[in-house]
Amino acid sequence: MMKLLMSLWRNNVVTTFLAGLVVLLPVVLTILIIAWIVGFLRGQLGPGSFLGEILLRGGATITGPGYDTLAFCLGVAIALLGIWFLGVIARSEAQEGISRFIDRIFTQVPIIRTIYNPVSRVVRMTTDKNTDFSGMSVVACRFSGLETDVLALLANSEVYVIGGERRRMVYLPAAPIPMSGGLLLIAESAIIPVPEMKVDDLLRIYFSLGALAPDSMPASLKDMPKPAQQRIALPPGSTIAVPHEVTG
Repeated sequence: MMKLLMSLWRNNVVTTFLAGLVVLLPVVLTILIIAWIVGFLRGQLGPGSFLGEILLRGGATITGPGYDTLAFCLGVAIALLGIWFLGVIARSEAQEGISRFIDRIFTQVPIIRTIYNPVSRVVRMTTDKNTDFSGMSVVACRFSGLETDVLALLANSEVYVIGGERRRMVYLPAAPIPMSGGLLLIAESAIIPVPEMKVDDLLRIYFSLGALAPDSMPASLKDMPKPAQQRIALPPGSTIAVPHEVTG
């Protein structure tokens, strides 16, 4: 068996197959991810689920009983139209009033409030231009003894004193899903600001597993090779006159 594999390897059969697999793998993974998303949405929103029953009953009020498929599709259409209409209102000056009204409803019940408050803050942080990641800045965390710098995000400008030492809160992203990282309290002396880099560039690097680092890293952080001195070809036997310094 080993001889057969070695023979296939020497004849580039295996390497050719792997090359084709590398070309096809992104397409296969994309299809699998889309299929997983469709299956997840079907399980959460399809007929038989909690939200699916709500959509079915909403459409059934128009079509009547006995038309479950048509009623479900009609319920989905009504829901999408309602979301679009709510978006039109949200983009107007009434957005803050609607948000306060919804917050007032969901913060009345203690159990629901403990879930709704953090969820609403995270969602609004990622959608509202005034509360996005602009308060964060890119830093490099230098861990002593490892000779390693880790790119991270400074979560806020506060300084925390733990055990008599000044600490800063840093969010360390994870690759390839930056939002699955963790928060660390790091010594203030180990944090090096990187003002040349934007937050979006840092997240792009983590998301691409470093593949987009050459395009995302600022030019000021790169070790650019010095251009070689251009040589001038001269005809055979010709010389260059060097001017002498004239002293008074």
